Amino acid sequence: MEKTYIMLKDTPVLEIENYACRILNFELLPISLRYSGVTYDDIMHGWTENRTMNIGKTNAKKLLAGFRISQSNPYMIARLFHFASLSDCYWLKEEGENLTWNQVSLFQNPLEKAVSATALLGASNHFRPMVERIHTPELTAQGMAAKAWIREEDGLYLYKVGKKELAASRILDALGISHVVYEESEAERLLQIAAQSYLDRIHDNGEKIVKCKIISSEETAIVPWEDFQIYCGWNDVNEYEWIQKEDPDNYYSMQVADYILGNEDRHGANFGFFMDNHTGKLRGLYPLMDHDHAFSKDKNIPSQTSEADETLQQAALRAAAYIGRKIDFDGPAGMKKPEEIDEEDWRGVLERCKELKQV
Repeated sequence: MEKTYIMLKDTPVLEIENYACRILNFELLPISLRYSGVTYDDIMHGWTENRTMNIGKTNAKKLLAGFRISQSNPYMIARLFHFASLSDCYWLKEEGENLTWNQVSLFQNPLEKAVSATALLGASNHFRPMVERIHTPELTAQGMAAKAWIREEDGLYLYKVGKKELAASRILDALGISHVVYEESEAERLLQIAAQSYLDRIHDNGEKIVKCKIISSEETAIVPWEDFQIYCGWNDVNEYEWIQKEDPDNYYSMQVADYILGNEDRHGANFGFFMDNHTGKLRGLYPLMDHDHAFSKDKNIPSQTSEADETLQQAALRAAAYIGRKIDFDGPAGMKKPEEIDEEDWRGVLERCKELKQV
């Protein structure tokens, strides 16, 4: 087996040879691999799996078909692009590969529009002849919704199908809670990558295509909570005590936001931390995102951000006792109902705001 390296930009941080691992720079390792006994299985069945597109993702099978890669082995296609991602600056490099970070970086290089069209809109395309010369983040993008990265004049934007993001974004604005801002995408931009018929299909299903600007960069990575939990498990750290000490305002604000929004899909892969790519140190929770499963009518949604087994309501009531004075619970009452949700959903939002204000 040839030597393989996990790289952070142009810095090798871990070496793999004959299924054995040698740490080269502990502080700069991916956080889920930061323990002295890291093994080949930890990398191949942990780190790389979490950087590989889920086969159940919307339009995933069309992407694999476009590259003529077996649906039973999506790992291989992520490997074609060195496991590069737009979440961070890690990538996989084999010994002898004459590649630099500047050649691999998805932050710097043009992204293939045909791949974006398939990932977002389900357009059928063939990519195999282009593998040697294209860059795409779509094979390492996480989540199940139809989405794609598109480069605009002022930077990279994540486009996705999910009109609820618009309503959630405006409500969080009114509450004064830190979040990623979503806006409706422009048809003119989308027509540069696919025909009108693909856009019509989305709109005919009552959906909208929305977009938000990238929050990671070549200076700052985003680290999912689930990776931090792995680190805590290896290093005997209680992750909940740690976050309540290091960034309590954003942690408790998230619990308040999820209850008010009726968000049934907060989980360890869609919230987490900023990380300094120069030092490997965490810098607090990044702004809230991923609310396309908000406005659930379920009254007993379990919290996935609490140490205790409790509902979103119970977590939010406890969080409001800490953070409540910093949140404008009257804010949503002063705005119009977002058109993306119905009257029942809107009443629920206002009732939950009123409930938490009284804590």
